[in-house]
Amino acid sequence: MSCEFRQVANCVAVINGLFWFGPVIRPAYGQNVLVRVEDRTRVTPTNRVVAREPSTGLDREIYRSEGDIFGHVVLSPSGPYVAFIEVVGPGGGRTQRLVVLEVSTGTIRRYGESSIYALRGIREYLWCCGPDTLAIITGQLSDEGGTGKSTTLPHGLSLVDVRTGGAMPIKGLRFPLQIHWAAFDSSLYIKDSPDAAPGARGPTVYPVYRYDVLTRALSRTAHRGIFFSPDGKYYFDTGFAEASGSFALYQTATDRDVTAQLAVPRHHLGPEGGWMPGADHVLLFIEKAAPKAPKPTQPGDSTVRLSGPPRPRVFPDRWNLAVDAETGRVIDRFQGDLGAGWKTNAPALPIERRTGIDLLPARRP
Repeated sequence: MSCEFRQVANCVAVINGLFWFGPVIRPAYGQNVLVRVEDRTRVTPTNRVVAREPSTGLDREIYRSEGDIFGHVVLSPSGPYVAFIEVVGPGGGRTQRLVVLEVSTGTIRRYGESSIYALRGIREYLWCCGPDTLAIITGQLSDEGGTGKSTTLPHGLSLVDVRTGGAMPIKGLRFPLQIHWAAFDSSLYIKDSPDAAPGARGPTVYPVYRYDVLTRALSRTAHRGIFFSPDGKYYFDTGFAEASGSFALYQTATDRDVTAQLAVPRHHLGPEGGWMPGADHVLLFIEKAAPKAPKPTQPGDSTVRLSGPPRPRVFPDRWNLAVDAETGRVIDRFQGDLGAGWKTNAPALPIERRTGIDLLPARRP
C-alpha cells in the first residue's frame, strides 16, 4: 500500500494502524506542500526557498532573497503560507525582516523590518491561533546595546494578522522567551522571563503561561516547559540561557519529571527531534556518539586547525530513535536526516535520505 503526498490526509487513518515503515508517503503536490531553505551544500549563498516538484523530484525555486535567509522556514498548518527571516543590505547597515510568502499565488508580504542590532526586532515567531496568524516576539537583538532602526511591531508578544498586518499585543508578561502553539487545547504557551531579580539566590524559575485563544485569557500555570505532545499528555523543556539545549520530559497532569523512564541513553536525549507529527506522544531523538573523557594535555601538545571543504548541511546516514513517552520504550529506529529543514503541512515526518525525501506517516504507540 502506498499514498501520494496529495492524498496523505485521506490515507493517514489507514496508515496509523500499520508498522511505521510499511508505506512511505512519496511527495506529490496537491493541497499539501513540501518546502525548505537552500543551500545545503554551503557552496552557494543561503538565499533561496525551494519546493519539491512531484513530477521530477527536483526543487523549484519559489523565493530568492537579495540577502541571506537564516534558519528554517515556518509553514502554516493549512499550507498557504511560508514564513522566514531574511537579512538584506550592505555590511554596516544590514536590516532583518520577516517574509511571508503565499505559496499558491506567490504573494509576498514583509513585516517588522529593523536593524540587526536594534533595541526592538523580531526574535521569535510561529504560526498559531488561526490560518492567517503569526505569534511574534520582539525585543533587543544584541547584548551589546541597541543601534539602528527598530521595528514598529509592539514590544514583547503579539498576534499578527498576515492579511492586514494588524498586531494585537498579549499583555501581562515580563518578556517572553519561548512560545509554542498547542492545537490540542487551542492555546499558546509562553515561557516568560524569570520572576527573581538579578543576583537573587536559589534556582531560576521561568514561569509558564497559557493564552487561551477562544477567551483571550492569559493565566499562569504550574508547568515547567511548553513543548507539548500532540495529545497534550506530555511536554518537554529545553531550558534557557546556560541550560539551553537541555531536555527534560514531564507528565502534563502532574507536572512530574519522567525523563528517567525513557529507555534511551542520556547522551541521546535532546530537543532536536521534537514530537512525531500526527502521533499522540512519540518523541524523536538523534542517535549520538557517547561522550568521551578529554585526554590529559601532554607537554609539547599543540592545536592544529585543518581547513577543508565546506561541511554539508544534510546527514542522510544518521540514525534516529522514536520513543513512546508513556512507556519509555524505543518503538522504532530509522535512518535519515530529520533536521534537514524540510517542512510540510501533511501529518507526516519529512526525512531526507540518499534516495530522496520520504514522508514517514505517524505510528501511534
